[in-house]
Amino acid sequence: MGSTGLWVVGVIPDEEARALPDRYIHLMQPGDWARPPGYGETLAWWSDGGDREPFFEHTVDPSRPLTPTPAARRFADFIHDANAATDAAEAMRDASMSLMPVTEGAGLFVAAARKASPAAALCYGLGAEGSAMLPGWFGDFLLSADEVMTALAQAEEALCLSSTRRSEALSRIAAWMTAMGDASGFDAAELIDGPLRVLRFAAETGSGAAAFSRWY
Repeated sequence: MGSTGLWVVGVIPDEEARALPDRYIHLMQPGDWARPPGYGETLAWWSDGGDREPFFEHTVDPSRPLTPTPAARRFADFIHDANAATDAAEAMRDASMSLMPVTEGAGLFVAAARKASPAAALCYGLGAEGSAMLPGWFGDFLLSADEVMTALAQAEEALCLSSTRRSEALSRIAAWMTAMGDASGFDAAELIDGPLRVLRFAAETGSGAAAFSRWY
């Protein structure tokens, strides 16, 4: 992995969202959908309570920063392997990015963090139940306008949190960004609010939407 994790969520024209898979399916290679060994076991672990295991701990000196536990490392590797950088996937991601708004706003959200994955931080922040309600697969999705409308209700439930749940999610995101990466000033609240803002805008404008992660 590179040194900066990037997560992009943006609106794209509905007709392009529908056309992209067929346009790049010829780039698919045998084995592109294969998961690495142990992937299914880690998914079951995360879904069945692993998300509540201690992911970070203090060293002997509690004044020192939190350090990742094996659970955190396991989940980080899982998220990294969740959406492979195949030729077809990368081509669709490049095409999606070219169709998104040029500047951040209602139709585009971009999160970047040094040495940490924003998508992984959000999934950890929400926990297994909350992250499962987000569209797509652990931070990656390509939705037509109709699919946006279907996905929005669950995204609202996942991201419109009570004050207690939001506080917990923000704390978990902050822990991920400081222990897994070097992003102490990261805006954890925007990581929750930004994707929902984009999905709402897509629904309001009859647009499709896409999201993907990359390392630079």
